[in-house]
Amino acid sequence: MAKEFTIPEFTIPGAAVPALLERGIEADTPLDKWPTEAFRTTSTEIQELADGILAAVRGQAGGVVVRVAPEGLSDHDLSTLYWNFFGALFRAVPQYSSGELIYPVEVQASAAETSHYSNSNKAGNYHTDGTLLPQLPDVAFLFGLSAATGGGETLLMDVDGLVEQLARIDPAHVAELSRPVPFDVKDQMAGVRIKRQPVLTSTPDGYELRYVRLYIEQAFAAENTPVPTELQAAMDAFDEVSAAAAVTAEAVLLERGVGLLWDNRRMLHGRRPFQETHSSRRLRRVYGVLGEGRAE
Repeated sequence: MAKEFTIPEFTIPGAAVPALLERGIEADTPLDKWPTEAFRTTSTEIQELADGILAAVRGQAGGVVVRVAPEGLSDHDLSTLYWNFFGALFRAVPQYSSGELIYPVEVQASAAETSHYSNSNKAGNYHTDGTLLPQLPDVAFLFGLSAATGGGETLLMDVDGLVEQLARIDPAHVAELSRPVPFDVKDQMAGVRIKRQPVLTSTPDGYELRYVRLYIEQAFAAENTPVPTELQAAMDAFDEVSAAAAVTAEAVLLERGVGLLWDNRRMLHGRRPFQETHSSRRLRRVYGVLGEGRAE
């Protein structure tokens, strides 16, 4: 059975909110122009909270839930607050070649191919973010502005537990996913259509994961080559393992004021189905890397 874990929760106290809004961001700031300089504060509450969150994300938990009371805060206030808090920990990086640093995860009538999942109401499709970028983001962060009428919870699964289960089924599947395979990068890298990288990479700290099955299948199609039988079987088995793990995985409802931050290199994520009859699922997403004087 895949390894189970409890996602730790952290609350930003109301007394720390004014400090997190000290660096203002104009409401009409383009999505690719939000400030990426490290957020500095003298608030010991924020510094201690940041240290605890970083330790949890980089430690056994692999992810954390962050909460702030949303009363009295506009959508832009919440976005500014969480952007600045994220900037105390990580350096935000663009999510697409078009440069968006903070991205609306909302259902759109016509989703771009690069946002086929984040701009739709698709469920499942467990994946890692940023596989089409030149560098995989170290972390991903989602926070809620409003929840759907029903459903839409986000799920996290630790890749090491999934690999253990996959190896029990057949160690050859792990070996197959550890070889470089083509990914369609959807024009996100200048002059590059296909990038080859392994789905699984063994490191001294455990496995790293890069997985969006659709992009792998589209890369083979672009090369007019069938997906090898062994790779097809390995991905089928991995999807079965992750689908089974998702049944008991901890679910986080990203309602207004609730954020989920995770290690994007070692956590698989996805979401449950949702309905938007009376309320829409509106999230904001940020990618980040460590560095430039952030918490370490």
